[in-house]
Amino acid sequence: MITEKNEDRVYVIGQHTKLVHKKHSFVLWSLLALLCLIIVVVFLGLLNKKNTNTQNTSLEEVEVISKDAIAPKFMGNQDFQRFLLWIGQNLQYPEGHETEDARVVVSFTISKGGDIKDIQIISEPQEKSFGRQVVSLLEKCPKWEPGRLADGTATDISYTLPVRFSKTKK
Repeated sequence: MITEKNEDRVYVIGQHTKLVHKKHSFVLWSLLALLCLIIVVVFLGLLNKKNTNTQNTSLEEVEVISKDAIAPKFMGNQDFQRFLLWIGQNLQYPEGHETEDARVVVSFTISKGGDIKDIQIISEPQEKSFGRQVVSLLEKCPKWEPGRLADGTATDISYTLPVRFSKTKK
């Protein structure tokens, strides 16, 4: 004859049920905790993917220009390195954010007429005034000698430029 301990039973109005042993309870709670952890990890992964989506923008189109083409010349006769120096010398921090580091990636086109046009911010920090500073500076850029194809025809040339606001050299 098998006897059961009364402490292993729970009585619910009109019926009785055996208690789940502590061992089974631990397994159930562990599975529940693991399921919650998986949900949190997946949720955080989705948030991270959403936040970095703008940072991982890829080029949709690449145009190959003949090796005999002539690159645009900054201020009519300067190379691109001189343009980068001009950016560094003229870029101003947004008011109230002088101690913050930031990175803005901007694309633009040097037109057939030598002007900068089609300025677009590709990525910028949450504080949008950094992006506005870069756009404002590019709008004030001196004229360029336009790029030319191998046959001498002036052409639009597009660039993508990362601009870093930093008080310390890295």
